[in-house]
Amino acid sequence: MIELKNIGVQFSGRDILKDVSVMFHPGEIIGLVAPNGTGKSTLMNVIMNYINPNNGKVILNNTLEYTNKKNEVKIHQLVSMMPDQSDLYNQISGKEHLKIYSSMWSSNTKLIDYTIKELGMTSYINKPTGTYSLGMRQRLCFAMQIVSDTQVMLMDEVMNGLDPTHVELISQILVKKKSEGKTIIVASHLLENLEKYADRIFFMKNGELILINELSPGFEQREITTVRVIGMLNNIKENFTKVFPETNVKVLPNDITLIDVRGYDSRELGHIVEFLKENQLIEFSVGKVTLNDLYSMYYQEV
Repeated sequence: MIELKNIGVQFSGRDILKDVSVMFHPGEIIGLVAPNGTGKSTLMNVIMNYINPNNGKVILNNTLEYTNKKNEVKIHQLVSMMPDQSDLYNQISGKEHLKIYSSMWSSNTKLIDYTIKELGMTSYINKPTGTYSLGMRQRLCFAMQIVSDTQVMLMDEVMNGLDPTHVELISQILVKKKSEGKTIIVASHLLENLEKYADRIFFMKNGELILINELSPGFEQREITTVRVIGMLNNIKENFTKVFPETNVKVLPNDITLIDVRGYDSRELGHIVEFLKENQLIEFSVGKVTLNDLYSMYYQEV
């Protein structure tokens, strides 16, 4: 378990992180979502002690804190951050990189060959990384963190440069690591993908962490909360509010209309669907608000 307690970071008089207090538990995947420059990387760097917060502290397993160099070494044996592609050495092979990371964290060396096979890297893993494509380098960075086998894993844009097949593959590996009791914190802009596997998702704004479920109650549950409509013209929206005056309607900047149907029974829901069909609106879905919807509502309001 890792706890952030009253973490504050200020740069040039501006709050990058403001009194952030949260716990991340074993066997949990945490998603961090926000536009660039809003504090995601800063938060991870504080967890790694690469940035010293102006106030607050990081606590690992209820006891360990960054109070001295000895404790920092202990924490870094349990917490790792996925390397960046700029950290790779072009002249040595991918397998050598994996051996270095396995040695640094004293992990089981059998994990190296297993990870190579699991990520489909066998055909190029013994070649110098300078010959790798963007996607191959990204998979190697991910593999390096996996072979470190730490209790807590931090990943900033882990899916960057990957094709859909490898995005899905890495997502499956993350879920597997979660089942092993790892705490995984992922910052990502691939919202549809993140929504599939993250247990809790936080938005970041004005230096604060906001749990998605607080913005949209019931988001984490599998229940019908929303009818999403594409291309609903203004005159139809006006007519809709007359026919259904008690129903909340939200229009997003991306031309999606969200109709809030939380608590509606099948009869009430049927009336709304019938209205949409009568007005030749066929591009709609019944389910729940998506993470993309919430992102648009929270960060791109007009």
